[in-house]
This record gives sequence, C-alpha cells and structure tokens, in this order.
Amino acid sequence: MISKPDIYEEFYRLLAQIPEGFVSTYGDMARQLGDVIASRAVGEMLSENQYPDTYPCYRVIMSDGTLGGYTNPDGVKEKVRRLKRDGIIISRGKVENLDKVRFGEFKSNFPLKRFREEIGRIDINKRVEHSGGLRAMDVSYKGRLAVGVAVDFQEPISYEISIKETRSPYIPNYLYLREGEIFESLVKTDLINVIDGNGILHRDQRGVATLVGVTKNSATIGLAKSLLLGTEKGNGIFLGTKKIGEKMGKYIVSRGFGMSLKECIKVLESEPHFPQTKYADKLSRRYRDEILLTQDSLR
Repeated sequence: MISKPDIYEEFYRLLAQIPEGFVSTYGDMARQLGDVIASRAVGEMLSENQYPDTYPCYRVIMSDGTLGGYTNPDGVKEKVRRLKRDGIIISRGKVENLDKVRFGEFKSNFPLKRFREEIGRIDINKRVEHSGGLRAMDVSYKGRLAVGVAVDFQEPISYEISIKETRSPYIPNYLYLREGEIFESLVKTDLINVIDGNGILHRDQRGVATLVGVTKNSATIGLAKSLLLGTEKGNGIFLGTKKIGEKMGKYIVSRGFGMSLKECIKVLESEPHFPQTKYADKLSRRYRDEILLTQDSLR
C-alpha cells in the first residue's frame, strides 16, 4: 500500500506556523511540501482557504517581495491592510527588508519528498494475470469533489461511478496523490484497467496508472491526452534510448503495470472503442454537471 499524504492538511499546518510580523513565499511553501514544482498548487490552496484568521494566507507573497494575489472582495487592498496590521512595511507594492521578515523555521514533514522516495523503492516490472477484458476510467472535478467513472467494454457495456473528496490539488508529477484513491476504488483486478494519465512515461517512471496498478496488483495501461516529457521518433516516445510510450492518434500510450508496452498497444488496437477513456470522461462530466448540480439545488 502506497501512502497518500493529505497535501491540503499538510499545507495548512505549515501556513499556520508563519508568525505575526513575518512572511513566506510561494516557493518557500512549495519547498516545505517537498518539491518546488508545487508552487502553483500553493497559490491554488491559498485561494481556497476559508479561515484566513486561523491560516494566514495573506502572509505568503512572491519571492521578489511583491504581494501576489488575495482572494477577498477587497483583493490585494485587504492583503496590504492585514500585513500592515502585522507590522510588515510595504513600499511601492513590495515588502521591505524581505530577508529580515522572511520566515524559515518551519517544522515540516516534506510530504512530497517522502512520497517520491517511497515510490522510488517500488518494483514496477512485475507481470500480473488478467482476463483480457477492458475497463476504462477518468475523473472530473467540482471543487475538491472528484467524480470517477469506469466503463466496462464487455457485452453489455456498463459503467460504475465513485465520488470522493480529494486530498491534494493538481501538482505536476504527483497526479497519483489527487486521483489514485478514486481510481483504486474503480479498479477490477481481473480486467485490464485503462487509466486517463501516464504510466511509466513520467519523471520517476511511476505515473498514476503505474502506481494504481502496483497498489491493486492489477494490469493497467496509461492513456494520456498530451505529452509531458520524452522525445518523439515516429510514433514512439523515448527517454534517451529507451522507448517508454507510443502515439496512437492524438493519444499517448504508456505501460502502467503488469504488461509490456507492446501488449498495451495490441490490446488498445484490437478493441473497437479507442480511445476508451473518452466514454468515462463524458459520463463523469455529465454526472458532475447534471446530477451534482441538481443535488446542490435541492439542498
């Protein structure tokens, strides 16, 4: 079982540590989470903060001292008011003496770093048995609520829905922390599970499709909509001299878990509904936009 840290919880715990009279930066907060690549996600989590008096999101600014945005009816004006109330001096839209008021004494678990170290120790080359049938899945979002749908392509075609609250915003290279739990709730261990996302075509060769397969000990295929890394040579996708993906039309196929890339391509080519994840995508969006909207209106 792969641990899935609650990134929202970890982040707000860090945010609460910034004392009055001090500030931090988006990059600083991302580094405390364990990877500077999370800087944009820091901005997203700040904008979602509902308790600014408990979690002082206004104390997070840009690395050059400029204030950045603030989700408040009065916008940055309110951010300036709060910072000045804390004793922070602001001149021409920038925090003065940033080096003196930049907080750095966090107590952090560095969750992203620890997660990356953990998955780096996992053997991703095991083969698993399957029936040959396909199940394809995708996720849509309404705020932090994730709507996952899996479609089975055996006759008669059927589908399953799973709804969960996410514990992480989108962070590049860490999609598993956002979507892994909901995909795992939809996996059928005897089928080949086609997942919207990458398999080994990933910075650490451990994308969401691979890690879901590892956790469930099930055959998985990564089917992504865009190429995030690697070099195209013909239809092949290479990292250095190693082929780790294949273009099929507009889509990118990579080995998830339990199967070779050649087997993944053969299975998808032989099934008439390619790209199989588009059906799960449409159903998840429809459920999100029609059913969840109706449920909210009835409350």
